[in-house]
Amino acid sequence: MKTGKPTRLSEKLNAELDEIRQEHVASISSQLKSFRIDLKNIVGAAQHTIASDTRRFQIETASMFETRLRSIRLWLTISPWLIAAMLLTGIASMMAVSFFWTVHLSRSELTEMGLTRIERPEGTWLILDPSKTRLRTCKMGERHVTCIRIEED
Repeated sequence: MKTGKPTRLSEKLNAELDEIRQEHVASISSQLKSFRIDLKNIVGAAQHTIASDTRRFQIETASMFETRLRSIRLWLTISPWLIAAMLLTGIASMMAVSFFWTVHLSRSELTEMGLTRIERPEGTWLILDPSKTRLRTCKMGERHVTCIRIEED
């Protein structure tokens, strides 16, 4: 025996379930649409961030390379002159040191031999120390010349 109530109840429940399903479908559809919009916004922001970071990196890298290239060009322009100047300075200083060392040695050597050198406008004079040197006349080959005899201790 059938009564019409369970059918009505089941129809009523099915109708309510359909209504709930449709609400959920609409809600899920709205959430999916919102999720899609949020994802698009996130992706757009990420793309913008990546593009701006890449642009800034390229600009900074190019600026750094340009600075380094300017520095290298400057050194390539200056360095040959700098090296030449250093070499010339080295050579000149060695020549000056050599000259002063030679003057010092020759003066001390003259002093040790009993001679004193005096520079005057009319000429250079050598003065003999009587305790160390004697002026003599020597024979060189067939000629007689004036010579200085150095008496060593």
